[in-house]
Amino acid sequence: MSLTELKGMTWDHPRGLDSLVASNDLLIKRSSVSVNWDARTLLAFGDQHVEEFYRDYDLLIIDHPHVPDAVAAGAILPFEDFSSSEILEELSRTSVGASYDSYLYRGKHWALAIDAAAQVSAFRPDKSDGAPIFWSDAFAMGRKKDLLWPYKPVDAFSTFATLMAQKNHPLTSGDSYIDEEVAFEVLEFMVELASLVPNWCAKSNPVDIAEILSTTNDYGNAVAMYGYSNYSRHGFRENVIHYDDVPSFDGRASGSQLGGAGIAVSSATKEPVVAMKAAQLLSLPEVQATTYGLNAGQPGNLVAWKNHHLNEVTHDFFANTLRTLERAWVRPRILGWPDVQYETSQVIHEILLHRKVSRADVTSMNSLYDQYIRE
Repeated sequence: MSLTELKGMTWDHPRGLDSLVASNDLLIKRSSVSVNWDARTLLAFGDQHVEEFYRDYDLLIIDHPHVPDAVAAGAILPFEDFSSSEILEELSRTSVGASYDSYLYRGKHWALAIDAAAQVSAFRPDKSDGAPIFWSDAFAMGRKKDLLWPYKPVDAFSTFATLMAQKNHPLTSGDSYIDEEVAFEVLEFMVELASLVPNWCAKSNPVDIAEILSTTNDYGNAVAMYGYSNYSRHGFRENVIHYDDVPSFDGRASGSQLGGAGIAVSSATKEPVVAMKAAQLLSLPEVQATTYGLNAGQPGNLVAWKNHHLNEVTHDFFANTLRTLERAWVRPRILGWPDVQYETSQVIHEILLHRKVSRADVTSMNSLYDQYIRE
């Protein structure tokens, strides 16, 4: 059987790239397909529109809020048009939390959950007794100068969304983008949190924080950062990090903003059926729990998250954070959302930098929604 070669675009981190490269031999063996992967930055993964790069690739690793804009641009193909219902039903049953349906838009799935993540906590087991269960515990750590929190603009937005959901007023759940009274309260809370962590956290993302925790001995705890199982594996960095549930007000670890990544098929591909089969295989347990998960990957498949060996090599990363993933809040699939998210993140970041929030700031965030949403 002849080998079909495809091109793919992922994001530049071992979790996003090494896992796929390491799975290529199994992909060739199972389907006679080989994928040559390029990688873009984590920032581009979160902010860059799919329509800007899809024409050069067959497979795309994307963030679920980008689906509506990608569909409107005609950049990606729906799996229901090329896949068997049995395969899709299996993926629906075995995805982590709401990961599978986070790519559902207008009745069809436009990507498969190849990777799953949410905002969680991290700690150094040699320097901390464990992750904070309540936000009050996190604040106590901050007052002892033993807490980190990444609040680069996009991460500040993620924490804002998490806290709004934990306050039972998730974004877009009411008559407006945000409930202004609750948002004001949440932003004041975030200003106080920002005052308890080092100023350089304002320029940090979860990878930056994980690097500090794993390579220095200055801090023992971090909160509201997307989990990276790489740092829970021996040999990845000098020190191992353990991860646990996101802090919450009630101890239930609900409301964390769902992240992760999906594998989509570009409408520019000349091999749509082959590309669909490759995407499906990379999303199934036989790859997710083996070559993908064991080589820096963070699977989107629940079978992998419950796999004993994967948990053993990651100090129970998956078992310890699964509750947060299962109770996570999912951003809406709305045309124009990436722009709303980006612009809102800039407002939040300025508030945190100046350590001051006004009613006008909150009102301006609602105005951004009206300005950028297109349906």
